Amino acid sequence: MPRWVGCDAKLIRGHKGVTAVILPFAPSEAWKTKPVPLDDRREGWLIEGRLNNILFKGWIGFRWGKYFVIVDEALCKKAKAKVGDIVSIALKPTRSVVALRIAKEQAKLTTAPKRKPKSKPKKR
Repeated sequence: MPRWVGCDAKLIRGHKGVTAVILPFAPSEAWKTKPVPLDDRREGWLIEGRLNNILFKGWIGFRWGKYFVIVDEALCKKAKAKVGDIVSIALKPTRSVVALRIAKEQAKLTTAPKRKPKSKPKKR
């Protein structure tokens, strides 16, 4: 059975205005698991969690050398947390279809749109 891993961490406003918690651990090391693909450009670890003791499902992403969990507005409200607060977070891996659906939607918030291919120079 997967074990819960928890910590206290600051709720931050990150890239593209996304509210998140930066994790002080690597999920691949904590649980000896690999990330799952979410789309063509993003992967992550599906999780069940507790934020200030409020249950949620989501994912752990990795960007700029940091592992993060997105905390949406509804969860912030339920957990009575705002950007700048230190929150208590506990996580464990899951294979939940609900977590996968949430992860795929949230991944869109952190992934830049695909770049247009560069046009080939015209031959003279």
